[in-house]
Amino acid sequence: MKAQLLVVDDERLIRTSLERALADVGHEVEAADSVAAATAALARTRFDAVVVDLKLPDGSGLELVRKLGAESPETKIVVITAHGTVDAAVEAMKLGAFDFVNKPFELDELITSVQNALRAGTLERRLAYHDGRARSRFDADMIAGRSPAMVALEREVAMVAPQPVPVILVVGETGSGKALVARRLHYGAAPARAGGPFVELNAAAMPETLIESELFGHERGAFSDARERKLGLVEAADGGTLFLDEIGDLPAAAQAKLLTFLESFSFRRVGATATRTVDVRLVAATNRDLSAMVKEGRFRNDLYYRLSAITLRLPPLRQRREDIEPLAVHFVTSYAQRYGKAFRAVSDEARRVLEAWAWPGNVRELKAVVQRAVLMNDSPTLEVAHLPAELVAAAVDPVPSAVAGTPARVPTLEEIEVRYMRAVLQLTGGNKVRAAEHLGITRQTLAKRLGEGD
Repeated sequence: MKAQLLVVDDERLIRTSLERALADVGHEVEAADSVAAATAALARTRFDAVVVDLKLPDGSGLELVRKLGAESPETKIVVITAHGTVDAAVEAMKLGAFDFVNKPFELDELITSVQNALRAGTLERRLAYHDGRARSRFDADMIAGRSPAMVALEREVAMVAPQPVPVILVVGETGSGKALVARRLHYGAAPARAGGPFVELNAAAMPETLIESELFGHERGAFSDARERKLGLVEAADGGTLFLDEIGDLPAAAQAKLLTFLESFSFRRVGATATRTVDVRLVAATNRDLSAMVKEGRFRNDLYYRLSAITLRLPPLRQRREDIEPLAVHFVTSYAQRYGKAFRAVSDEARRVLEAWAWPGNVRELKAVVQRAVLMNDSPTLEVAHLPAELVAAAVDPVPSAVAGTPARVPTLEEIEVRYMRAVLQLTGGNKVRAAEHLGITRQTLAKRLGEGD
């Protein structure tokens, strides 16, 4: 990543050496030898990072640190301090400096500090970007369900979110919307936390050997591949929310580390000796029965009790069918806007099909079905013909189950097609013209395939 850097030092040898070394690693570098020269450079250019000596001929580098903190807080600052000015370096850190190095220093040491500062800035910008996108998606997708179960859940979330509750467990089937509840908890929190980062980690998607490093970070040299210091997600979520999904898949060693962290919200990066403390709300989610896993010895009981003090249960979509239509309409209009389509509504026949399906994949499955329908068709209304055949057939004419002890006969393709046609005809109230329109065939062809006359 090429960055814009400013080096401020009155010693010509140090200034030119840093200028050349930082340029060699791919950055655009400008140099200044005084507070006045640096102030003029800052007025012309917005720098990604500034390296500043605290002792300058016309003042203190702290003046520049204060100026940047007030006018360009996203600019990362690395201060250079000589013997006897450590107190000033500490003051610079309090004012927002990222790091400091002591004179005399090795060039590699200072370059590493600058690179770390730049990476931290990039991470902060990415978090801000993704947090903004997450907030916009949350605002669009968070529909208060009209089913009694969702009304009750929304009431619970609204009560818990603004309270200083540090740990919340969300339980629900895969695809039911646990991540959405986590965002609702985040953005419904007290303003300071709601304005902080929302960081996600799926425990099931991480190799066991990397989870501790991913959560808590590591120091350079902590293990063979640790070539540089890494900020962990716990630290990245400081002031906000860490959403730890699929916590039931957390390995035993990571469970122990997480439990220790939750006792005081303090941790050590892998390979570090210093303890750090963060202000984080942990929202954990699972589709598993953690209490059963505790009895089986696959999940720590002390961690389970720590997590489950405040538990929110998200019912599956099949248990709240009143929510299917408003969700479908929302997804229709959302994807229509994204793909530039005319879709705005769901027909009564399509609604009956959607409400009859069991939705084993929950809201995620409904969203995928609607997305494909909108993407692959052009119409102002979502119709039966836009939906998967298995949904339509199951709505009015499910495949008969086998008689006890007798294997079910696999229907032929022709039988499935006829079943599908009869299902569509039934959904249209026996109107062959409308059913034929849904099927994309003529009325005469429909009658012939059903073995009926005109």
